[in-house]
Amino acid sequence: MIDRYIYAVTKKLPRKLKNEIGSELKVLIDDMMDGMDNALSEEEKVDKVLRELGNPQELASRYRGKERYLIGPNYFDKYLFVMKTVVLSIFIGISVAWGFGSIFSIESIAGMIGDYIGTLLSATLQGATWVTGIFALLEYNEISVETGMKQKAWDPSQLPELPDKKAIISRGESIFAIMIATIILTLFFFLPEIIGIYYKAGDGLNFIPLLNLEGLARFKVIIFLVFTTNILIELIKIIKGRWTMKIAIITTLLNVISATLSINVIYKIDIWNSEIVQKIEQYTPVSFERIILITTAAIIIITIGESVSALYKGIKYGGKK
Repeated sequence: MIDRYIYAVTKKLPRKLKNEIGSELKVLIDDMMDGMDNALSEEEKVDKVLRELGNPQELASRYRGKERYLIGPNYFDKYLFVMKTVVLSIFIGISVAWGFGSIFSIESIAGMIGDYIGTLLSATLQGATWVTGIFALLEYNEISVETGMKQKAWDPSQLPELPDKKAIISRGESIFAIMIATIILTLFFFLPEIIGIYYKAGDGLNFIPLLNLEGLARFKVIIFLVFTTNILIELIKIIKGRWTMKIAIITTLLNVISATLSINVIYKIDIWNSEIVQKIEQYTPVSFERIILITTAAIIIITIGESVSALYKGIKYGGKK
């Protein structure tokens, strides 16, 4: 219980303070226990000391030395991390997509730079607005972003178990997934004309567009929902930080929604360039419809695999609060 309490206090502190504060807190707890009536059992002493020290979130705020209320002290650290992650992902994603697009663009450098800056600022403001809105809703409804810590009168029984390493969700993987989704979303929305098949013909490079731009315009909302759903999945993982049954169910449902929308889009023949359909059927033994069917099967298999993995982790580690 003492280790769990120290962990709950120090995990929200800056890295350079964690070890120092943890050691000080351990000494303080030991001193408080030594000064208690020896008639009390060890468990009773621990319970009494932890109750006197109070909610670890409030104690962490006091150790931090100052209050921050942009979103609220119980949410600010998580909010700040998610905001940095989203802004960095948007910057890298749009920069990579725009850099790739500039290779094949005939637009002037000044025009491209202006478009890039405008897109970057717009996307960053939208991302920041969404993150702020999500955390504002969490605080307004008193939904805890700390697994196992309730937003009620604090009690030592609310302390989370020391997490199993396998139960912790990799932030790096989630950040990478957000970056990839941002790159692809940028290409679909701002540079769809460069998406296609490039092949060498003689001394030059030929290109066949993959998408029919007029048909694509009718499905941009669905495509936007597909990628934002995937980004939302990764944000939820980052916010919670570890696998629980609730997180497993939510991510599974969102994965199913994303897969359903994706399959709905790829079966719309209007979005595909008719020339590329003809070329594929002319030069390959596999028809375009068969390729769509194989792609659909791959989406379903990947979705089932991710869902089973998430539910397995939720069942295995979800019992630990």
